[in-house]
Amino acid sequence: MSEQNINLKQPLQGELHIQWVTADKLVLLWDITLITKKVIESYFSVCFRDLVALIRIYDVTDIIFDGKNAHHFYEVSIPLNNGQWFIKGLAANRSYIAELAVLIPTAGYFPLFRSNCLQTPNLNMKSSQVIKQQSEMNVNQVPSPKWRKLVSTYSYYED
Repeated sequence: MSEQNINLKQPLQGELHIQWVTADKLVLLWDITLITKKVIESYFSVCFRDLVALIRIYDVTDIIFDGKNAHHFYEVSIPLNNGQWFIKGLAANRSYIAELAVLIPTAGYFPLFRSNCLQTPNLNMKSSQVIKQQSEMNVNQVPSPKWRKLVSTYSYYED
Protein backbone atom coordinates (compact mmCIF):
# COMPACT_ATOMS: atom_id res chain seq x y z
CA MET A 1 0.00 0.00 0.00
CA SER A 2 1.61 3.26 -1.04
CA GLU A 3 1.44 6.51 0.87
CA GLN A 4 -0.27 8.18 -2.09
CA ASN A 5 -3.22 5.72 -1.92
CA ILE A 6 -4.01 6.46 1.74
CA ASN A 7 -6.90 8.82 2.45
CA LEU A 8 -5.27 11.20 4.93
CA LYS A 9 -7.56 13.22 7.15
CA GLN A 10 -6.63 16.86 6.73
CA PRO A 11 -6.24 18.50 10.13
CA LEU A 12 -8.14 21.58 11.14
CA GLN A 13 -6.07 24.71 11.52
CA GLY A 14 -4.36 24.67 14.88
CA GLU A 15 -4.51 20.88 15.17
CA LEU A 16 -2.05 17.98 15.12
CA HIS A 17 -3.60 14.75 13.88
CA ILE A 18 -2.05 11.28 13.94
CA GLN A 19 -3.26 8.33 11.86
CA TRP A 20 -2.17 5.00 10.41
CA VAL A 21 -0.73 4.65 6.93
CA THR A 22 0.29 0.98 7.22
CA ALA A 23 0.56 -1.47 10.13
CA ASP A 24 4.04 -0.19 10.94
CA LYS A 25 3.87 3.42 9.74
CA LEU A 26 1.84 6.39 10.90
CA VAL A 27 1.64 9.97 9.76
CA LEU A 28 1.37 13.22 11.68
CA LEU A 29 -0.53 16.05 9.97
CA TRP A 30 -0.73 19.66 11.11
CA ASP A 31 -1.73 23.11 10.01
CA ILE A 32 -0.34 26.06 11.95
CA THR A 33 -2.39 29.22 11.76
CA LEU A 34 -0.88 32.57 10.93
CA ILE A 35 -2.11 33.94 14.24
CA THR A 36 -0.20 31.22 16.15
CA LYS A 37 2.98 32.19 14.33
CA LYS A 38 2.41 35.91 14.98
CA VAL A 39 1.72 35.39 18.68
CA ILE A 40 4.95 33.41 19.13
CA GLU A 41 6.94 35.98 17.15
CA SER A 42 5.48 38.85 19.16
CA TYR A 43 5.74 37.25 22.59
CA PHE A 44 9.25 35.80 22.23
CA SER A 45 10.67 38.41 19.79
CA VAL A 46 11.73 35.74 17.31
CA CYS A 47 11.15 35.00 13.63
CA PHE A 48 8.93 31.89 13.48
CA ARG A 49 10.48 30.48 10.30
CA ASP A 50 13.93 30.51 11.97
CA LEU A 51 12.84 28.27 14.87
CA VAL A 52 13.78 24.60 15.07
CA ALA A 53 10.68 22.39 14.99
CA LEU A 54 10.36 19.10 16.85
CA ILE A 55 7.98 16.18 16.95
CA ARG A 56 7.94 14.50 20.35
CA ILE A 57 6.35 11.05 20.63
CA TYR A 58 5.15 10.10 24.14
CA ASP A 59 4.47 6.53 25.25
CA VAL A 60 1.30 6.91 27.33
CA THR A 61 0.27 3.26 27.58
CA ASP A 62 -2.15 2.63 30.48
CA ILE A 63 -1.78 6.08 32.05
CA ILE A 64 -3.73 9.31 32.18
CA PHE A 65 -1.21 11.58 30.50
CA ASP A 66 -0.64 14.96 32.15
CA GLY A 67 2.15 16.17 29.87
CA LYS A 68 4.97 15.01 32.13
CA ASN A 69 4.27 11.43 33.19
CA ALA A 70 4.90 9.47 29.98
CA HIS A 71 6.75 6.18 30.29
CA HIS A 72 9.30 7.65 27.88
CA PHE A 73 9.46 9.84 24.81
CA TYR A 74 11.65 10.47 21.83
CA GLU A 75 11.87 13.48 19.59
CA VAL A 76 13.00 14.30 16.12
CA SER A 77 13.79 17.62 14.45
CA ILE A 78 11.58 18.26 11.41
CA PRO A 79 10.94 20.88 8.73
CA LEU A 80 7.99 22.82 10.17
CA ASN A 81 6.37 23.93 6.93
CA ASN A 82 5.98 20.37 5.65
CA GLY A 83 2.62 19.90 7.33
CA GLN A 84 3.22 16.16 7.66
CA TRP A 85 5.78 13.70 8.97
CA PHE A 86 5.90 9.90 8.81
CA ILE A 87 6.91 7.81 11.83
CA LYS A 88 8.05 4.18 11.85
CA GLY A 89 9.49 1.84 14.45
CA LEU A 90 7.07 2.23 17.36
CA ALA A 91 6.64 -0.70 19.74
CA ALA A 92 3.57 -2.93 19.30
CA ASN A 93 0.62 -2.83 21.70
CA ARG A 94 1.47 0.62 23.07
CA SER A 95 -0.39 3.95 23.13
CA TYR A 96 1.27 7.08 21.77
CA ILE A 97 0.58 10.80 21.69
CA ALA A 98 2.57 13.18 19.51
CA GLU A 99 3.40 16.80 20.18
CA LEU A 100 4.54 19.44 17.71
CA ALA A 101 6.85 22.01 19.28
CA VAL A 102 9.47 24.64 18.53
CA LEU A 103 12.74 25.41 20.30
CA ILE A 104 12.78 29.03 21.39
CA PRO A 105 16.26 30.37 22.21
CA THR A 106 15.19 32.08 25.45
CA ALA A 107 12.54 29.59 26.60
CA GLY A 108 13.57 26.18 25.26
CA TYR A 109 10.99 23.56 24.29
CA PHE A 110 7.64 25.21 23.51
CA PRO A 111 4.75 22.88 22.54
CA LEU A 112 2.32 24.08 19.89
CA PHE A 113 -0.11 21.18 19.43
CA ARG A 114 -0.77 17.76 20.89
CA SER A 115 -2.32 14.94 18.85
CA ASN A 116 -5.00 12.40 19.50
CA CYS A 117 -3.88 9.15 21.14
CA LEU A 118 -3.11 6.18 18.90
CA GLN A 119 -2.77 2.52 19.88
CA THR A 120 -0.12 0.58 17.98
CA PRO A 121 -1.38 -2.74 16.64
CA ASN A 122 -0.44 -6.26 17.47
CA LEU A 123 2.50 -7.28 15.27
CA ASN A 124 0.40 -10.04 13.67
CA MET A 125 -2.20 -7.64 12.23
CA LYS A 126 -2.19 -6.79 8.52
CA SER A 127 -2.16 -3.18 7.27
CA SER A 128 -5.77 -3.33 6.11
CA GLN A 129 -6.90 -4.60 9.54
CA VAL A 130 -5.06 -1.77 11.31
CA ILE A 131 -6.57 0.95 9.12
CA LYS A 132 -10.05 -0.59 9.40
CA GLN A 133 -9.72 -0.86 13.20
CA GLN A 134 -8.55 2.77 13.44
CA SER A 135 -11.46 3.93 11.27
CA GLU A 136 -13.90 2.06 13.48
CA MET A 137 -12.35 3.61 16.60
CA ASN A 138 -12.79 7.10 15.13
CA VAL A 139 -16.44 6.38 14.28
CA ASN A 140 -17.14 4.85 17.68
CA GLN A 141 -15.76 7.69 19.74
CA VAL A 142 -17.88 9.02 22.59
CA PRO A 143 -21.05 10.56 21.15
CA SER A 144 -22.22 14.05 22.04
CA PRO A 145 -24.55 14.12 25.04
CA LYS A 146 -28.26 14.08 24.13
CA TRP A 147 -28.90 17.19 26.21
CA ARG A 148 -26.42 19.29 24.25
CA LYS A 149 -29.09 21.11 22.21
CA LEU A 150 -31.41 21.50 25.18
CA VAL A 151 -29.16 23.11 27.74
CA SER A 152 -29.40 26.73 28.75
CA THR A 153 -27.05 28.71 30.91
CA TYR A 154 -28.81 27.65 34.09
CA SER A 155 -30.88 24.54 33.37
CA TYR A 156 -30.97 21.06 31.94
CA TYR A 157 -34.09 20.08 29.96
CA GLU A 158 -35.04 16.58 28.84
CA ASP A 159 -37.13 15.64 25.78
